[in-house]
Amino acid sequence: MDTEIIHIINKALDGNLLNKQEIMTLLSVKNLSPEAFAIQQAGRAFTSQLCGGEAEIHAHIGLDAAPCPNDCKFCSFAASNKIFRTHEVIPLEKVIEEALAIEAAGANALYLVTTVHYGEETFLETAQAVRAALKTNVPLIANVPDFDEDYARELVRIGIAGVYHVVRLGEGVHTRCKVETRLKTMEAAKSAGLVLGNCIDPIGPEHTPEEIADLILLARDFEVGFSGAMRRNTVPGTLFEEFGNISYGRLATYAGATALATGPNIRGNCTHEPSQLCGQAGANIMWAERGTSPRDTETETTRGLSVDQVREIYFDTDWKVHEGPSQFYPAYSAQ
Repeated sequence: MDTEIIHIINKALDGNLLNKQEIMTLLSVKNLSPEAFAIQQAGRAFTSQLCGGEAEIHAHIGLDAAPCPNDCKFCSFAASNKIFRTHEVIPLEKVIEEALAIEAAGANALYLVTTVHYGEETFLETAQAVRAALKTNVPLIANVPDFDEDYARELVRIGIAGVYHVVRLGEGVHTRCKVETRLKTMEAAKSAGLVLGNCIDPIGPEHTPEEIADLILLARDFEVGFSGAMRRNTVPGTLFEEFGNISYGRLATYAGATALATGPNIRGNCTHEPSQLCGQAGANIMWAERGTSPRDTETETTRGLSVDQVREIYFDTDWKVHEGPSQFYPAYSAQ
């Protein structure tokens, strides 16, 4: 076993923050090596300790599919990928039906996800209707395009607990979103009192340890509610076909490394798509999916798992599923 890796792991387990070079060292280990498995085991132990041995099931409802002008090349909605030719919207009645089913199944947080075409005002109306229909105080989360602080305060006003918003790998190069704009949105969300959900994504085999480490440090600087590692699921026909996907085995090492690198103040460790290997390596937030998905080529996702299927992954990896509202977002409280 590489003694430098042992030193870095122990430093993290002792509650100390790793520097960039140490994070890069963890991310650089050879796949299937003793060092890789040591990082995975340490990530599991660290996250389990921080979260009392509990994992969570978060759930995504995609509200629309469209040829999106933000043109994120890794996304099936990108206009240039020509997968979705028209704007297709999931009817509100269907969204509420899915939300109630997800809530009843025991999800700990519910995310509403849109493209640019959905529109800010329409999202507020939909989110209010969903919030009013829900029967528990499960937190409602927005995964929407960039916004300013005034809109962030509107999200808070209607009962949104947090937002999932990140600077993606290749931002501004393979997307038409500016890094500066993404950062301003994240700052606006924090200023308005929204919890920031985060993940290092979408990771492909071409991404370097330094690129990944930079985004881990950004998550740490923003004091996000949780972070983690998400692989790119390469959409057929896109420019990333030449690279393909990383394996879930490799992603598990990144999941363990991210848990250690984000430190003791960022307790949650997410991954997507759900994977037993990542669960073993410390990922304790995984998503069920309904509606549209940026990783799918059908309006109604065929890739997404149900709440019960995610629960089964946790059972198989010896996680206890948290009951009730998420630990990582505030529970809803009527004003």
